[in-house]
Amino acid sequence: MLSIFWAAISFIVLFSSIGTARLNTECCVDCHVVHAWQDKKEKDSKPLYASILESACEGCHATQDSKTLVKFGRNVIPIVKSAIKPEVLLSGGNFYYTSGQTHLEKAGYCTSCHMDVRHHATKAGYRFLGKNIEGIGDPMYEHGDGHNLYKSGDQYCIACHADFCGSENQRFGTGWIRHPTNITLPMLGEYAGYEVYRKDVPVCYPDLKNPERSTARVMCMSCHRPHGTPYHFLLRWDYNTISAGNKNNSTGCFACHTTKDTGLRKNHALSKKNDKKFTYSD
Repeated sequence: MLSIFWAAISFIVLFSSIGTARLNTECCVDCHVVHAWQDKKEKDSKPLYASILESACEGCHATQDSKTLVKFGRNVIPIVKSAIKPEVLLSGGNFYYTSGQTHLEKAGYCTSCHMDVRHHATKAGYRFLGKNIEGIGDPMYEHGDGHNLYKSGDQYCIACHADFCGSENQRFGTGWIRHPTNITLPMLGEYAGYEVYRKDVPVCYPDLKNPERSTARVMCMSCHRPHGTPYHFLLRWDYNTISAGNKNNSTGCFACHTTKDTGLRKNHALSKKNDKKFTYSD
């Protein structure tokens, strides 16, 4: 009987979590309280995940130091809440910064966004954000030189922030009232200076297998990190320091609006260098 049990567990571990973050363990009790729901009081008083897990999300994804990536056996665990100023900001940021507390206070717990948080889920979608959310995740969560590859510009955030998305909420007549998202980043003019991908100002692609510059789109995460940053409004940079005309800044807004600061780019045609594809290997 025991051999059947361990064979089943091994099958789940090997074949269930394709494309998602996966916990490398063959022992259910590493995370779960066995038969917890046989206790009626336990079942009635706690939600599903809290009742059968040894600890909630913060049990693994929070630390009392500044580390943002922890290796535990064969597992690489991203830290999204540090007690001390984080050493490296991962792709989503860090709840250490008060700017990120809004999502915890107003949206609720982690499962408000990461809806199917099971490390053995088969259809949890990219980073457990839902089965319709696609992407290719950097196995080091952007702690090193690698980067994520995103698909879609609005779906990550539109469930709660619909008023900020869509042309009817972004345009007014012929002008913009909010920065557009899920819109193709032009190949000409000031935008020609944006190359294929910048980790500090990421873009998304409708076809993850062919992430070409000509199809790159601006998305909410091009400017924001949902878990928190040192700056207001979850921005990736200090907006107050983005002043046009200083001729010494290529970060922040100027990553895409390349001529707004320097005004020096005379050749607006996209170079071959900018049009090359990049590859990703997991």
